[in-house]
Amino acid sequence: MRISAADHAALLAVLANGVIPADEMDQGAAVANAGPVLAGRIERGVHAKLYELGIEAAAAAAQEQFSKPLAELDPEQVHGVLMALKGSMPGFYKQLRSDVTSLYLNEPGVWERIGFPGASAHTGGYPDFDQPQKRGK
Repeated sequence: MRISAADHAALLAVLANGVIPADEMDQGAAVANAGPVLAGRIERGVHAKLYELGIEAAAAAAQEQFSKPLAELDPEQVHGVLMALKGSMPGFYKQLRSDVTSLYLNEPGVWERIGFPGASAHTGGYPDFDQPQKRGK
């Protein structure tokens, strides 16, 4: 099954939201616009073949496991597809998880939510790095 480049962003958004789902605190991977960002990387050739094969495998797994297109799966079913990919395509699963996590943790709104003050290079370092840290807001 060949997935069009136009569909990459939507399908990657489904998978990314499976890696970091929305909760009562934020929108999960969607807060970082992960699907379109990753699709843009494919267009630029960054891990393009790995992502194309992974998206195709995810779409096939959705059909095999749930007889539905990937975009129509509920969060629990998406998790099932991700776990199948973890076993059948561990390289893709690890790359996806790494990229989504990186995008998410680079969002300033997420920094605030988890109590991260920002990159130390911007503040001259953290003088209290060796002290127990107090919980954020």
